[in-house]
Amino acid sequence: MAYRLVVGLGNPGSAYANTRHNVGFDVLDRWVHAEGIAFRDDKRGPVETARQGDVTFIKPLTFMNDSGSAVKAWLDWLKLPPSEVLVVVDDVALMLGDVRLRKGGSAGGHNGLRSIEGRIGTGAYARLRCGIGPQPPMWALEDFVLGRFGPGEEEARRTLLETAVEALRCCQHEGINVAMNRFNGRSRPESQ
Repeated sequence: MAYRLVVGLGNPGSAYANTRHNVGFDVLDRWVHAEGIAFRDDKRGPVETARQGDVTFIKPLTFMNDSGSAVKAWLDWLKLPPSEVLVVVDDVALMLGDVRLRKGGSAGGHNGLRSIEGRIGTGAYARLRCGIGPQPPMWALEDFVLGRFGPGEEEARRTLLETAVEALRCCQHEGINVAMNRFNGRSRPESQ
């Protein structure tokens, strides 16, 4: 039932810490902290890894646009098909605080997902999309996603990370179908 490889997307280094584009890293950091495990550098590739039973969590340190090279290397290393992968990723098309789970799909304009699909040759892997939008009309996409959350967004960011961890836990313990039913379309507290 659980995905064997869970990938959080982001960019390495302090310059990118707490940016919108690093929500995938942030969700996995919260997960491993809550589970009492820790990320470590791994000699087999440019990633940080954490293990929990037969599940491997990775944060590629290849930068977002080359995330696929790390995912492909770890699929090969673990001898897993793409259907055993769940990718946690930011999504500018979703409102800040919303999450969506999908069993597969397109990159939707996200460079990290595009890199993964290019390297593994398919979009048939699960993803947990974490809403960071909306993008302000006059902002360039790159500036927006690489920017930090504003002071007025901190509560929504905290809620997003908590909800994403809950969705990930549900997905890993009860299956993606249950998680999709429970979390897709769930309203943010401030929109109720």
